[in-house]
Amino acid sequence: MSVGPRRGGAAPWSAETAAVALIVVTAGLRVLIAWGVGLCYGESYYFSCARHPSLGYFDHPPLAVLLGRAGLETVGEVGRLALRWPFITLFAGTTWLMFAIGRALFGPWPGFYAALLLNLAPVFSLSVGIIFQPDGPLMLFWLACTWCLLHVLVDPEPRRPYLWWIGAGGAMGLAMLSKYSAILLAVGVALYVLGRREQRHWIRHPAPYAAFVVAVLVFSPVLVWNARHGWISFVWQGGRGLEFRGLHLDWLIHNIFGQSLELLPWIWAGLVLELYRCLRRPPTSAYRLVGWLSVTPIALFTLVAAYAPIGDHFHWPDPGYLLLFAPLGAAVHRYLQGKPARPRWPLASLAVVSVLLMAVAVTHTATGWLVRIAPAWLASRPDGTVECTDWALLEPALRARGLLGRSDTFIFSDRWHRSGKVDYALGGTMSVLAMNPTDPRSFAFFDSTERWLGKDGVLVTTKDNPREIAAEYAPYFARFTPIGDVPVVRGGRRVDWLHLYHGENLLRPYPSPYGHAHATR
Repeated sequence: MSVGPRRGGAAPWSAETAAVALIVVTAGLRVLIAWGVGLCYGESYYFSCARHPSLGYFDHPPLAVLLGRAGLETVGEVGRLALRWPFITLFAGTTWLMFAIGRALFGPWPGFYAALLLNLAPVFSLSVGIIFQPDGPLMLFWLACTWCLLHVLVDPEPRRPYLWWIGAGGAMGLAMLSKYSAILLAVGVALYVLGRREQRHWIRHPAPYAAFVVAVLVFSPVLVWNARHGWISFVWQGGRGLEFRGLHLDWLIHNIFGQSLELLPWIWAGLVLELYRCLRRPPTSAYRLVGWLSVTPIALFTLVAAYAPIGDHFHWPDPGYLLLFAPLGAAVHRYLQGKPARPRWPLASLAVVSVLLMAVAVTHTATGWLVRIAPAWLASRPDGTVECTDWALLEPALRARGLLGRSDTFIFSDRWHRSGKVDYALGGTMSVLAMNPTDPRSFAFFDSTERWLGKDGVLVTTKDNPREIAAEYAPYFARFTPIGDVPVVRGGRRVDWLHLYHGENLLRPYPSPYGHAHATR
């Protein structure tokens, strides 16, 4: 917090220079993290998707997957950095856009503090900024759309409004190619325009409608894919938010608490306060645009948690929190420049604590060191970071059993995320299926058990219940037998077991819960 201008004096360097330095330093750290930490469940699953380029996928649009594919093609080999470097690069752009938006709305140093705070929030700095997932391009193009909107909704109306509106439409289309929730940008803009008398002329102007047409055209590959597959992706995603299980206050509290932890409570509290202030500002204020673009995803995805079993999807409202870093950066700048002089150490201390907590999380995820020093009662509890451990010993174990590189053998697992871990562990060299009666996700569209009739399958699972496994899969094979276990090792310690089963002669196809919707890609 000492890089900004001193009270009554000049800064040692410009806000632009500080922002570039922030991007360079944090990008370098992300490269190290991306190299040292294994792929998580979602990333491994997206790796399998990247092996099968498509106009769309069962549970998400294609842009993030295609970026991962581009990373693999550029590097020329399978690896963590090959999949993650495009997303580290995207977040460098996201950080600059956050600075640019903060600078445009509130000034250069408020823009820098907005970018700095963004990089201190773990869910953005570590998850969006590194992990191979749809949130990376979503956040970049969410800000790009906002940047274009500022030129027509906040600044004096430009001579060529079509240029900025179409730019906003193109960015929104790319955001929608990342995640369907980007449509909420259009909702936020509509609420803002309807709430301001001097902006309502846009309702009659062709430019916003041209922008929406551009967004739909950019998004059209997903529409084509869904039309070919019975709109299955829209139905499935929409159903997640419409599944009503009654009102549950504990679910709502759990979700809000999870959001605060992913952002860090002190950053989350500041963002919520800024959201309140944005909506309380006069309608002519730029704050009001930030407020309307932010409140829709935050309110929607938080309230859904009160009645739908969405689990620990605390990150769904994150696009709404994203823009609030701009006014929060302005608030930090006002505090630091306030008179009488205010101490800087509280903000500096919170920044240091934020960095230390992220360092603890990253190093533990990579090595599991916290388990070794934790009390027995804590060490015995489930450790969610284990999912980011690569199954490195699986490939040599299968090779030793003579099961790799055979055209008469396929590999499968019982859950979509385990199938992704298997696929990545084998480097994409084998056909990998997810044989699950209810939720195989996109694996149902990549391959079919009909193609493997009369051939052998190898099951890889972490489920430690041989009787249940045999009951599920043995009826599909002429012979189904266990063939050993493989340890999952992190930091030199075993954290799980992989149980292997050999199914000889597939007798009949394994049913797909999606019917024949997966017949064409």
